[in-house]
Amino acid sequence: MKRFKHSGAFGDLIYSLPTVKHFGGGEFYLHLNQIDWIGKHYYGSSPDPFHQGRMTEKDYNFMYDFMMEQDYIDKFDTLDVKYTEITHDLDRFRRLFVGHPTNYIYIYNATFNIYEDARQRVNTEPWLTVHRPHEFTNPTCVINRSARWSHPDSLAGWTALREQHEDAVFVGLPSEHTSFCEFTGWDVDYVETTTMLELAQIIAGAQAFAGNQSQCYALAVGLGVAKIDLETRRDMPLERNECYFPQRTHIKYF
Repeated sequence: MKRFKHSGAFGDLIYSLPTVKHFGGGEFYLHLNQIDWIGKHYYGSSPDPFHQGRMTEKDYNFMYDFMMEQDYIDKFDTLDVKYTEITHDLDRFRRLFVGHPTNYIYIYNATFNIYEDARQRVNTEPWLTVHRPHEFTNPTCVINRSARWSHPDSLAGWTALREQHEDAVFVGLPSEHTSFCEFTGWDVDYVETTTMLELAQIIAGAQAFAGNQSQCYALAVGLGVAKIDLETRRDMPLERNECYFPQRTHIKYF
């Protein structure tokens, strides 16, 4: 039995799942309350304020139903290092993360020696499953824009997207929704979700997704949403962005 472990955050973990699927799946363990230690151990400083103190029991509960929805996950549990022997430590990707000039999935590929014959499949196929996607009445774009990695000079891109999507809904935090409406002038409806599975069900039922780097974007890519627009980071070139997927032609960047 393969036993995988990860310490988070949400997006990092979601991008590890193609590797889990590639190896045939198994048991998956969340190592709680490690984010602050990871920041200091791997990167030499405290983690980003958006991540500090995260991956708690509450975060595990938020993820549970979604993780068990994946047919290659036999068990999702919290890790007790005294009793569970891990076969695949997914946190090993962090040693290659800083300065690695490719996206998250390629970093996991390199970490676990997934070679070229398998790399194409792992990098281009959807890897997430939702058995009951939300059914929208009209073709809908689902939007999320988190505070992290949002930039004032993206307004023109959002204005163009508003003209393309008559029907849209916003998912995420209430504060993110308020900020988005104020920033864009787009009075988009808000859909509240309380678990990652509910969030994934909304995104899976969408015709399109628009957002910035976040767990919602990771879910949209993993679920294979037909059209995705991403507001990119401005602190590095596009080709260095860990969420840049050049082989996925349905993703556009602004």
